[in-house]
Amino acid sequence: MLLAALAVAGCAADFDPADTFDPRVLVAGAVMTREQCRDPATSVWVTVDGRGECIRYFHAGLAERNPLVHVWFHGDRMARNMTSGDKRPLGYGDNAPEKLQKQAEAEYRARGIPYIRFSRPGVYGSSGDHSQRRRPRDIAVIDAALTAIKDKHRIERFALSGQSGGGHVVASLLARRNDVGCAVITSGAVAVAERIRIKGWPSDATGYNDFLDPIDHVRDIPKDGRRIFIVADPEDALVPFATAVLYQRALAEAGHDAPLIRAKGTDRNRHALAPVGHNVVKRCVDGVAAERIVEEATTPGLGG
Repeated sequence: MLLAALAVAGCAADFDPADTFDPRVLVAGAVMTREQCRDPATSVWVTVDGRGECIRYFHAGLAERNPLVHVWFHGDRMARNMTSGDKRPLGYGDNAPEKLQKQAEAEYRARGIPYIRFSRPGVYGSSGDHSQRRRPRDIAVIDAALTAIKDKHRIERFALSGQSGGGHVVASLLARRNDVGCAVITSGAVAVAERIRIKGWPSDATGYNDFLDPIDHVRDIPKDGRRIFIVADPEDALVPFATAVLYQRALAEAGHDAPLIRAKGTDRNRHALAPVGHNVVKRCVDGVAAERIVEEATTPGLGG
């Protein structure tokens, strides 16, 4: 028993249980105190349902006042075995603050729009449990953090984009916020229940069924001139294209003009479309007509 206790103590000393840059903490989840939310330049502290969370972000191009900022939400970074429930990190090779800051700087240089790379709860330095993604509190935390960032940097409006699970975030925020100018969803989990049905799963990939499903809230999206674009690959192996079609149809029925752009994912799953989404954000912010944006995003060599 003593040896076992020493072994556990030794393992515990190997990493900071509040450091979600560490893949082990990503899987386990992290609780932070306000004092541990120690980098005021790249973090905000928010309280939702009586619990505080530290949300990290990486930015480039922000000024004293910011009429519009592009905020990007990354995809899911945890996989769950649908049979055993075992969790493991997914695509977490960029889990270092220096890499994430360089990514933000590169995006700002490429397109000239002030840029924020948002770390979702439980990932990339943010506190929280990433296995709780898509549940209502997770979205409420992100929403509160976005408002805190807006106030902190004197931002007037946002261009929001997100890949896969980040697309779910963008679609969910559309019904909650009145400060969105452009929204671009790439390979997004926008019709969660339909994805579960098509895949034949017993629940969402998180293991929960009390998820927030964006398609159920399209009628709550303000009609304020915001521009919405959905980007999906008909051959996507992870998020069925049919869910994007269903979501786009629901938006149209609710009175929103939201083009569905058919693009080609760059990975073996035909799922990776974030670069296309970033280009669409740029063209949307520049006021380019929707028809032209769709044409560019579907033409080889222009949309990637």
